[in-house]
Amino acid sequence: MSSRQRAIRVLSSVLIVLTVFLVILLALSAALVVLSGRLPDLSADSGELGIAETSIVYAADGSVLAEWYDEQDRVVVANDVIPLYLKQAAVAIEDKRFYEHGGVDPQAIGRALSVNTQAGEVRQGGSTITQQTVKMLFTDGKRTLTRKIEEALLALSLETRAEKEDVLGVYLNTVYFGRGAYGVESAARRFFGARTQDLTLSQCALLAGCIQSPTRYDPFVNPAPALERRNIVLREMREQGYITPEVAAAASAEPLGLKEETPATAPFAPYFVEYVRRDLLERLGSERLYHGGLRIYTTLDPAAQKAAETAARAVLPDADDPEVAIAAVRWSDGAVVALVGGRDFQAEQFDLATQGKRQTGSAFKPFVLAAALEQGHTLDSVWDASPFSTPVKDEVWHVENYENSITSGTYTLETATIWSINTIYARLITAVGPDKVVDVAHRMGITSPLDPDPAIALGGLKTGVCPLEMASAFGTIANKGVAIVPSGVDRVTDDAGDLVYAPDRAGSRAISEPVAATLAGVLNSVYARGTGSGADFGQWAAVKTGTAQSWRDAWLVGYSGDLSAAVWVGYPKAQVAMDNVHGIRVTGGSFPAQVWKGFMQVASAGPVQPEPATDAEGNVGPGPANQVYTLCAGSLKIARPDCPEQMELAFPPGAISEELCTLEH
Repeated sequence: MSSRQRAIRVLSSVLIVLTVFLVILLALSAALVVLSGRLPDLSADSGELGIAETSIVYAADGSVLAEWYDEQDRVVVANDVIPLYLKQAAVAIEDKRFYEHGGVDPQAIGRALSVNTQAGEVRQGGSTITQQTVKMLFTDGKRTLTRKIEEALLALSLETRAEKEDVLGVYLNTVYFGRGAYGVESAARRFFGARTQDLTLSQCALLAGCIQSPTRYDPFVNPAPALERRNIVLREMREQGYITPEVAAAASAEPLGLKEETPATAPFAPYFVEYVRRDLLERLGSERLYHGGLRIYTTLDPAAQKAAETAARAVLPDADDPEVAIAAVRWSDGAVVALVGGRDFQAEQFDLATQGKRQTGSAFKPFVLAAALEQGHTLDSVWDASPFSTPVKDEVWHVENYENSITSGTYTLETATIWSINTIYARLITAVGPDKVVDVAHRMGITSPLDPDPAIALGGLKTGVCPLEMASAFGTIANKGVAIVPSGVDRVTDDAGDLVYAPDRAGSRAISEPVAATLAGVLNSVYARGTGSGADFGQWAAVKTGTAQSWRDAWLVGYSGDLSAAVWVGYPKAQVAMDNVHGIRVTGGSFPAQVWKGFMQVASAGPVQPEPATDAEGNVGPGPANQVYTLCAGSLKIARPDCPEQMELAFPPGAISEELCTLEH
C-alpha cells in the first residue's frame, strides 16, 4: 500500500471517529436540552419541587397535636435557617469538591473506582451532592447505566441554572438521615428534640455522618460507630479548613447528646384530631393533606379537652360502665374546643361525639318549643297533662309521662318544659306540626335527617343525632338565634404562611332574638330548679335533659359562659337499658348532668346571661302578677307538708290546679 493510500485511510478513520464523536455530542446535547426541561427553580417552594412534606396540626395554644405524612416525614425549612456547620459538614464528608466541580466530579469518580477495585466491593461512591439531589428529586433511583447517565446530565444542567447554596439547601431538606426522618428538620427533632437552627457543631457532624449509611450509623442502635463517624466528619471539617483544631477537639469530646427515647404514649385528643382529618381530607384531598406541608391551626383548647376527659373518667371510671361522649363548641364562632368520642381511641376509632347518632329523648323539646313560640304560643299558655293518644300513620301514638307520675291536671308550657312533661309536648307538636319542628331544628344546627313524625317531640328520631349537632344547635340559642356551622379548624396555611382554607364563621339567622331569649330563660329554669339541677355549678346556665326509652340513651345539653356542650351517656354497640349503673337508673339528670357540671366548672369562661325575653308590647318577663306555688317535685301538684322534695314556681293566677299531691311518700 502506498503512503498516499495509508494517509487517505488514516484520514478516513479520523473522520469517522470525529463524525461518531459529533453524533454522540449532538445526541448528548439534545438529551441535555430535553432533560433540562424537567428542572424547576430550586429556590421555589417544596410543592413546586415535588418534595413530599409533612403537614403539622396545632392546638389553639400552639402545641403540636399531630403530624400527617404518607411515607416520608419531612418538614422543609428555609435555606438560611440551616446552620453553616451542617452545610460544611455535609460538603466535607459527602462531596469535598462541591464548590469546585460543575455537577459531576471526574476526580471523585476515579478515586471511587480505585478504592472499590482494591477492596473488591463498593466502599465509596463517586456521586456529587448535585447528582444525589437530582437522583432524589428527578429520577427513579434505579442503578442502571442509563439512569447514571441521566443523573450526570441533569446534574450538569442543574449547576448551570442554580446557585450552589440552593442545591445544598434542597439536598439537606430532602436526604434521608435515618429513623424515618427525611430532611434536616425532621432529623433534628427526632435525634435531638431540637429545631434545625439550634443544632450545634457536634450535632451537625453526627447528622452529616448518618447520610452515607443511616442504618449503620444509627446513633440509637449503634452509638460507637456513630460516634466514630461523627469524629471523622469533624476531622474532615478541620482538614478542609472549616473549623480550627481546637474547635474540632472540643466537639469531638462531646457526648452524642441524643433525645431520650420514651415509650409510645397515647396521642392527645385523638378523636378531635381524627375529626379534623376527616374534614380536611374531604375538602383538600389526600395528596395535599399528606404531602403538602400544610400548617393546620385548630380550635382545640387543651385545657378544655383535659377537663372533658377528666370529667368523663371521674363520673364513669369503670371499663364496663357506659361510654361518655362530649362535644363542646364556642357558640360565638362555632369553634369546637373539646371532643371526647369514647373511652379508648386505640380500641375503638368510631367517634361517638361526631359520628354516633342516638335518640335524644326530651333534649329535643327545645326545638318543638321554638317552633311553637314562632307560631305565637307563649310559656304561660295552659295545657292538659293527662295521657294522650292520636292516630299517626295508621297507628295510634299513645303518650304517658315518665313512670306515669302525672296522669291529670293542667300546666303551663313553662312548667311542662322545666319538668319535661311528655303528654303536653305531644299535644304541642300536634298543634304546631312536626314539619315545622323539623324545619326549626335544621335551621338551628341539626344536620342529620329528621322525619316529620310527632314522636320527635320526645326524641323519637329515626336515625338519631350526634352530640356535636346538639351542642351546635343549643349554641344558636346562646348566640341570640344566629346559627354557625361548627368546625375544628381555625385556618390552614401552606409552609409559606399563605392561606389555604378557613371555615365560614359568619353564621345565619335561624330564629328570632325574642324566641332565643325566651328559650334561654326557660332552659335556665330547667337548670336552676328542674330536671337539669344536677348540673348546677354556681354559674348561670341554660340546659335540657333527655332520657330515651328504657334508659338506653341519656343526655344533658346546654350552655354557660362562652361554651355550649352536649354530654351523651350510653352503650354504643347495642340498645342496652341503663337501669342499674352504680345502683341507679341513668337519666339525663344523673350521670350526664354530673359530667357536664364537672366539665363546665373548669372550662366555662365566666357567666354570660342573656337579656330577658320581652312580649309583643316590650314588657319584660312574666310580669309581677304571677303567683308563687309550692309544688311536689314528684307529682307537680300542690305540695303537702310531708312531700320530701318541694319546689317553688311562679304562674299566672288560675294557670295551675289547686289540687293537692296524692302520691304516697
